[in-house]
Amino acid sequence: MAILNFNVNDVEKRENSYELLPAGWYTAQVTESEIVPLNSGNGDALKLTFEVLSDGYRNRKLWTRFNIRHNIPDTERYAKQQLRELCESVGLVSLQDSNLLHYKPVQVRVKIRKDETGRYEDQNEIAGYKPVSQASQLLPAAPAARQSTPPAVPSAAPAAPAQPPVAPWLKGKAA
Repeated sequence: MAILNFNVNDVEKRENSYELLPAGWYTAQVTESEIVPLNSGNGDALKLTFEVLSDGYRNRKLWTRFNIRHNIPDTERYAKQQLRELCESVGLVSLQDSNLLHYKPVQVRVKIRKDETGRYEDQNEIAGYKPVSQASQLLPAAPAARQSTPPAVPSAAPAAPAQPPVAPWLKGKAA
C-alpha cells in the first residue's frame, strides 16, 4: 500500500479529453523525436511527438512517423517530402539533429483516419504543415524553455544551430 496524501482540489483540471481532435489546422510543436526501426525490418522511421498549443486543445498529443530510410524508394521519397514540408514550416533549411525541430511552433493539418476494416478506432493523423503566422507566434513555447527574445521569423538562410531546450524532468541527468 502507498500513502499519497493526494487531494484533487490541489491539482488543476486538464483542459482536454481523450476525444479525437476535429479535422482542421492547429498550432503545435514537436516535443520528442527519435529514430526507430520499422517493425517490417524495411528501414527506419523518424518518430515525432507533437503537443498542441491551440486553445481548447492545449497539451493534447499527436504522433507521426516519417519512413526516412526504406527499401521501397517511393515510400522513402514521400516521407522525405513530408519532412521537408515540416522543416520549411519551422524555418530549417537543413536538419542534422531532430532536436532542432523541438519547441518551434508550426501549423499542423489534422485529419481523421478511419479504419475501413472496423478493427481499430478512428485516429488523428497529421496530413500537412505550414508556418505559423506572425500574429500567432505569440503563443507560448515549451514551458521550461521559453526564450527571452521573440521567436525568429523563418528565413532562407540557415540559422546557427541553437542548443535545444532541456525538458524539466531531464535537467540534472547525465547526458
